[in-house]
Amino acid sequence: MSRPIASWSLRRRVTAIALFVCTATLLAGGVAMHRADQISDRNVLDARLVTLANTVLAFAEHEIEEEGFTQGLGDAVRQTESSLGTRYHYQVWSLDGRLLHQSHKAPSGGPMRPLAERGFGEAMVDGEDVRTYAEAAKQAGMVIQIAERMRDREAAVGITTGYFLTFLAIPLLLIFVSTWWFLNRALHSVDGYATELRERHVLDLTELNATNPPAELKPMVDSINALFGRFRQTLSVEREFTAIAAHEMRTPLAGLRAQAQLAATLAGSPQELSASLRGLMSGIDQASYLLDRLLDLARIDSLAVAGGHVLGTVKLEKVYWNVMSELGPTAAERDVTLKARFEVDELLAVELGLHMLMHNLLVNAIRFTPAGGRIEVGSVLNTQAILLTVDDSGPGIPASRHAEAFQRFNRLGRVDAHGVGLGLAIVQAVAQAHHAVVRLLESPLGGLRAEVRFPAAPHICRAALRNVEVTGSSRY
Repeated sequence: MSRPIASWSLRRRVTAIALFVCTATLLAGGVAMHRADQISDRNVLDARLVTLANTVLAFAEHEIEEEGFTQGLGDAVRQTESSLGTRYHYQVWSLDGRLLHQSHKAPSGGPMRPLAERGFGEAMVDGEDVRTYAEAAKQAGMVIQIAERMRDREAAVGITTGYFLTFLAIPLLLIFVSTWWFLNRALHSVDGYATELRERHVLDLTELNATNPPAELKPMVDSINALFGRFRQTLSVEREFTAIAAHEMRTPLAGLRAQAQLAATLAGSPQELSASLRGLMSGIDQASYLLDRLLDLARIDSLAVAGGHVLGTVKLEKVYWNVMSELGPTAAERDVTLKARFEVDELLAVELGLHMLMHNLLVNAIRFTPAGGRIEVGSVLNTQAILLTVDDSGPGIPASRHAEAFQRFNRLGRVDAHGVGLGLAIVQAVAQAHHAVVRLLESPLGGLRAEVRFPAAPHICRAALRNVEVTGSSRY
């Protein structure tokens, strides 16, 4: 089974980060240790030079006295080659500049350093860099200069460095192997989730089988499962809506077919034919109304997605009169009085959505308000929220059935040739798209109050203090 590319990429990144951090840490510590080792080796080698100088000087003092140093003899005595080998050279000088003693291959042309200098220093002897040390005898009036070749000193440090680098590679290798192994173990569940998702059916929205996922991956798994849950809910609503819509459309279509069949075959007189055609037209109107409401629901779905990007300042007065231009004849026919008072005339909303919301609220109010009744539309500012209310003097809805009234295609048991049970469902969907809340209350007019609470923008709250009254009462 091939591994997911994303999982491999994550492994490489995490492994590279771990190796970089560990390598940088080891190298930084290694450089510090190596530098400390160099300083330690240098101190040890310098201490050895001091010891050799004191040792040689102790032996040379007695020998020089026997050779006639005190009588002023000038011949120097040469040390045998086997005493210090070729790594070290030394010279013993009198304070007046006479060479008294030297090693087998020490330079004889002059002192390795000025005789007045004491302590450690660097010099060039026979074309080689050397580390030197100079010290004066306490009693005999002599100065010893001893030198060690730098390449011999560095060779010792180089051996230490080689061992150090060799042993440094071992923990690096262990870190690489252990990091890769632990990453494979930690990301094994990621491979399992990826395989499970890749092999799923397109409609399988069950939760991922997450058994003890790593703590770092649990938020991602929970988010995926929550996303699946939202998909399941959306699909459930869509399936339910499709089933109910198909059922609701079946009735008017069956009625249309029956009226058409009656007009075609059973109408025996012009009066019967006219009645059948009127029934056919009524059925067409009902089906058209149902299709309009279904299209409204489709628009609301798109509004819920794009509403946050197209919100703008909408005037309630303008929306109200646009709606009444459509519903005014119906209200006049039913002899219903409407009154509108907008203390807040501006609202941050999508104009199309607000139009659908007010249209459906007023359609319901006009439909269920008896002849000669009243409807009042208004808006007020209330604790950083704008309340849009529609009151009517109709029979209202019992409080126990308020939640049921928002269900799609639910007519609350009423038989109405023009209703399809989508009005309040559309109102609630528009409100949710605007982050608003819809409530059904008892109206002061005796019927139903529909209240929509919109969040108010600060500039609209300030403008709302003007208390603008849009219109008085009107009779249709």
